[in-house]
Amino acid sequence: MTPMNVTALRLRMLRKEKKMSQQQVADVLGITRTAYNKYESGVITPSRKLRELMDLFGVSADYLLGRDAEGATATREDSHVEGQFRKYLGLSASGRSIVDITLDAVYAREQKQPPQQQSS
Repeated sequence: MTPMNVTALRLRMLRKEKKMSQQQVADVLGITRTAYNKYESGVITPSRKLRELMDLFGVSADYLLGRDAEGATATREDSHVEGQFRKYLGLSASGRSIVDITLDAVYAREQKQPPQQQSS
């Protein structure tokens, strides 16, 4: 995965975590939805709006650009999560609904267990 693809994927993940539409993010940034869509699709790098994106999503530039604090590329765990998220985004609405229900059920079950019984 190239750094640009990581940036595009992370922007989409962060936006969805905040439950914002592309239009809402674009409005915060003072750009068009079409321009913001180009960030998420990897067509262009959000270099002019990087600071505002960092502030909006509460992340570092290193994270948005696919690098950790030491400048190394994303960790294997990051890549796995991003790969899973990419699969999720490729699902139909009914497929996403099934994944959402399953994730909510597993998360709720694990929150009720004592910490020593939870597995990673």
